[in-house]
Amino acid sequence: MKHQAPERIPVLAREHSEQSVSRKKHHSSRQLWRPPAVTLLKIAVSATLIILLLRGIGWAPIRDQFSHALWGSAAASLGLFVVSNFLGAWQWHLLLESKKIHLSFRRVLGYYNIGLFFNNFLIGNVGGDAFRVYDIRRISGETNGALSTVFFDRFVGFFTMASLALFATLMAARQMVSASALEAILFIFGAWALASAFLLYEPFAKKFSWIFRLLLPASLHVKAKAFYYSLHEFRSQKRLLLHLLCISLLVQTLRIMTHFFAARSLGVRERASFFFLFIPVVALVASMPISLGGLGVREQSAVTLFSPLGIPAAKIVAFEFLAYLVGVVSSLPGGILFALRRESRTGA
Repeated sequence: MKHQAPERIPVLAREHSEQSVSRKKHHSSRQLWRPPAVTLLKIAVSATLIILLLRGIGWAPIRDQFSHALWGSAAASLGLFVVSNFLGAWQWHLLLESKKIHLSFRRVLGYYNIGLFFNNFLIGNVGGDAFRVYDIRRISGETNGALSTVFFDRFVGFFTMASLALFATLMAARQMVSASALEAILFIFGAWALASAFLLYEPFAKKFSWIFRLLLPASLHVKAKAFYYSLHEFRSQKRLLLHLLCISLLVQTLRIMTHFFAARSLGVRERASFFFLFIPVVALVASMPISLGGLGVREQSAVTLFSPLGIPAAKIVAFEFLAYLVGVVSSLPGGILFALRRESRTGA
């Protein structure tokens, strides 16, 4: 009987496949844990701005601001921020419903809080919004729906902040202490007005379509076009837009008052109108992707805007840092939810 050697080709193919998967996992894990250059640059920007602040002000004067803090006002600041998170989740829930992505508010609230947590704690290029997109895409299978709802949720928030800043400027024009602050507010509002026209008025957007065709490969251009029209669909939903603007107005008002009560807790007695004037500008500048979570940029811009009112720089840095801590503490439930979710998956 003729002996046949065992067939080795499938075994070799399997070994090659396993080695390939192993290399991919190793490569992806190295990419995940290795800090990219952009992240290091953001850390450098935040560290540099904080060092400059501390050199100019000193650590002791900032620390001393907390020695006589009114913690009742700080607790009110935290309470307002928590309420704003619930309203923010409801705003996103309405957007998801408009895209026929039907989830319970409880689940949306959980995903929203996880996003908030990673916006504060994730060091890297991927922020909390990416976690929100991932969760919705995983549940619904809708990539454009997930992307467009998160993007438009952010867009409405930024536009409302810019609008509040402009309204406060018009109401307190005689009290403006800095022409540069007025210029910054008008510039930011103008930029968001143009962005709104681009998103909601298709003939205007088509004038710039050649730029996307020039810069993007054909496959990405098709995806970008589909994403644009997914956003553009919100234009026809007038009732939804009205609800979103009303909710966003409440959310941003509560978050501005978070800063106001944080400042009150440290002895600042300026009128709330100045916070409605300056905090939207501070928030918009801090949201620029040039620093780590806005650290350093937030405090520097606040010092620039509030100092002409006669508030000591140390006090401004202290109440802005306290407002930042309030946001961090309010996002901790998202971290707990994420940890429990990972634990349940591991247990399964």
